[in-house]
Amino acid sequence: MELNKFVEETLKQVLDGIKSAQATESNGGNVNADIGGIQLGGKLINAGKYGNVTRVDFDVSVSAETSGGAGAKLKVFGVGVEGGGERRTGSENRISFSVPVRLPDGDKERATQVERDKEKFMRSVKSIPISNPMSNNHKK
Repeated sequence: MELNKFVEETLKQVLDGIKSAQATESNGGNVNADIGGIQLGGKLINAGKYGNVTRVDFDVSVSAETSGGAGAKLKVFGVGVEGGGERRTGSENRISFSVPVRLPDGDKERATQVERDKEKFMRSVKSIPISNPMSNNHKK
């Protein structure tokens, strides 16, 4: 599997799993619920009204593959047999990186407010006039 698809699918499945757990009737509201401003530790960061953010760490083995004119692609390195009984060999490289992810909010009211705040911010940014100091139209 290509590295970009691996990262995409991993993050998607983590977030989908959280949303799925939140949708359960019994205790879904407790999954990433508002914790009232308590300082979190480890990989969790309390971003105030924006909810909780976590760091998803990746430490993967990859191999570089080239095929025809397609250029090089990083593939998550698998051990064993691949399609058609062929075993591919190559050098293994390890890469480590982290991706910050805002967790889906268990508190629906706060999640709605965050979306409203985000839209308000984007409207305010778009309304800021931008002047070009390189243009000849400005007065001296």
